[in-house]
Order: sequence, then structure tokens, then C-alpha cells
Amino acid sequence: MCLAALGLGLVAGLATAPADAARGRAVTFHPRPLAAGAIVANTLRGEYEWQGNSAQPTGVAVPDTYYRDAVRWAQVEPTLGTFDDSRFEQGLADAAAKGGRFGFRVMAWCPGCWMQDSTVPSWLPTQGDGIPDWNSPTFISAWQGLMAHLGARYGDDPRLGVIDVGGYGKYGEWHTDGEGTAATPATMRAIISAVVDNFPRDHVVINASDATGTAIAMSLSPRIGLRADCLGAPNMYSLVATSRALQRRWRTAPVLSEWCHAGGSSTVLGARQVRRYHVSTVSSGNFPVAYAAMSAAQRAGWLNAVRTAGYRYGLRSLTLPRTVRPGRSFVVRTGFVNTGSAPTYDDWRLQLRLVRAGRTVATVPLRGDLRRLLAGVRTFRSRAVVGVPRGTYQLRLAVVDPRGYLAPMALATAGRTSDGAYRVGRVRVR
Repeated sequence: MCLAALGLGLVAGLATAPADAARGRAVTFHPRPLAAGAIVANTLRGEYEWQGNSAQPTGVAVPDTYYRDAVRWAQVEPTLGTFDDSRFEQGLADAAAKGGRFGFRVMAWCPGCWMQDSTVPSWLPTQGDGIPDWNSPTFISAWQGLMAHLGARYGDDPRLGVIDVGGYGKYGEWHTDGEGTAATPATMRAIISAVVDNFPRDHVVINASDATGTAIAMSLSPRIGLRADCLGAPNMYSLVATSRALQRRWRTAPVLSEWCHAGGSSTVLGARQVRRYHVSTVSSGNFPVAYAAMSAAQRAGWLNAVRTAGYRYGLRSLTLPRTVRPGRSFVVRTGFVNTGSAPTYDDWRLQLRLVRAGRTVATVPLRGDLRRLLAGVRTFRSRAVVGVPRGTYQLRLAVVDPRGYLAPMALATAGRTSDGAYRVGRVRVR
């Protein structure tokens, strides 16, 4: 620990040292990639735990957790202004136990559901048949109050990852099938804004089923992403399948999904949709057939979707001088490839580590924003300085969470160590 601190201190203190002081030629290391079929588990990519359904197939790491049926407005706010946060606490704890993050949708109306009587708050005005009066001042102000409460309590919690706007329509999915009086554009804007404004650090998505509501959401902020609740159906029951504008949204915000329960849904088609629409996550359940009972083709489609959904970064190369001098700057080039369907949308940081006798003695931050690597290959150039004793050191590279909550990112690269970094090669300090 003392050596690591010493190394970091010298790096900071010698940031203005003379330019490149490399001795000898540069060397490029090429870490070995994982097999193409390997599943890489990280937050906001691949499979997430849906509604308490365990991972499919068994053994796949599923760090993130998503609640929908468990978050009913009537139970979250049994009386106006009185909140029961137990479901959020449980979801956050579930995600943290797996090293992932929690996402949720608050439902205000769930017609035909087994828990319908406990979904619409008894104090909320309705328009008949149990449909909330979406446009009533009470609904709007209460929704704003609920989001303000949740944002104040959980908005800075690193265990929270995604808020699905929810609130409006059947199941919070932003469609009413023509039942009752629809929300006005002003009401829609108020519902969406309440979520976005109270969760400025988190990912926000909206189910893309209502053209007006989706257009309002897209106009409010480039960080509002999309949700498609029927992956594997021909059009996913989503505007994403037909809107060119929505199909470009993945460049700034995530597209999340869950498998479609409707008959005729296809995992093979779902895997193609993951690629075509740049879907980041798929659910662990809701498909009509459990993984264990699927045909070989269905299993292949499922695994293909899980494997390719979201970011899948690999370290292709790391170039630096064979020998460097203490306190003198040198150039480091890191080459990454993204073979997944989308980039990461989180602020991960690149970190070079010098290890000796199994101990990290210096940690050097490197330049490089993986959010900009949407697909393909990109090389990042950094200047680094090390302040460590002379000798030979093992080089490791890690992609770390600056908030310190998440474990280092798993890469599609061999050589991961117990601390989450990847063995790259060796360097001499003289």
C-alpha cells in the first residue's frame, strides 16, 4: 500500500517532467481474446434478472436486477405523501449482492393482473373501471412528489442503474389500447420530466409504444433511452422497429428489452433484433418456453442475444517503450475493439497498473472514453509517468468504475486477475 501511494504521488508531482524519455524501441503486447462464444457479464449489458427469474441458462452471471410487478404505486405510497421504500431497498440489495445495479418501473395501472387491486392507490382519482385519471392535478402532483422522494433518497446511490419512466398506461408501458381518456401531451411531459429531473445521474428509458409520449421524451434529453417489451416478436410491439429517428437513439442512450411472451416469438429473430436495433440488455424470463425446454435453434438464438447484447470490449493491444525512466513521461497506446451491439453508457476509466511480487506498486490513469467506441476498433493515446524504484514490473490494465462501486469491467480478453485487471506484459524501469 505504501509503495502504491508513493508511485501515485510521484506521478502527480512530475506531471510536467520532460517529454518522452523512453529508452529503446517501443513494444506492443497483444492479449489473447476470449473465445467468440464466451459470455461476458457486466452491468447494463447482456442478460438481467427479470422479475426474480433466475439466469438462463443456469450458471450465466446476471449482475443487474429489474423490478416491475413488485413496484406498484398503491404499495409504494399507500396514503398520499407516505412512502414505503421496502421494495426499492430489496431491489438494491439484490443487485448489490450480485455486484450489479437495480432498475425499476412504477406501475399505476395493471388491468387484468393478479395484483390489480393493489396497483392503483385508493386515494388516486379514477375515471371509471379503475383507470387512473391521468390528467387530474392530483395524479400529476402526486407523481411528481413520488419521483422527488425517490430521487432524493436514491438518486446518488451507485447501486441504482436504470429508471423506466412507467407511470402511464397499462403496466406502465405507455399504451392504453383506447381505454379511458388518454393523457394529454402536457401530462405526458410532466410524467417524463419528473423522472428525468429527479434522476440526473441515472439512465432513464421509456417504453416506445406511444408516438406522442416517445417524441416528448426524445425532445427532453439525449440521455433518455428506449425500452422494447417484446423482443422476438416481428415488430417488438415497439415504435423502434419503424422509426429511423428512434433507431439512432442508441448512440447516446441505451435500448433495453425483455423477451416477448406472445406465441410465435422467436429467439433467433430476437438475436437479430439485438444487432439491428443495438439492444443493450435482454431479460432472464418472459419467453413462452424456458431455456431447458427449448429446441437447439431456440437455445442458439437465446445465447446469441445474450452474448452480443450491449458492449463487448476487448483489449487488442497495448504499446509503450520497452524501458522507461522514473519520473519521465512516455506514451502509452491502448487499442480496444467492441464486438457487441452497443457501447457502454457509463463513465468507465482506463488504468495501467505496475505489479511487482504480486503487489500493485503504481496505478496510472490513462486517457480513453469507451463510450465513444460504438463499434469496431479504436486506439487511445496517453502520456504516463511512473515514480517507482528501478526494476522489472508486470503490466496490467483495468477498466474501473470511478465511483468505486462496480468491480472492474470484464473484457472479452484472457488473463483476468483476482483484482479485475488483465495481464498484458512487462516493462523495465531504469
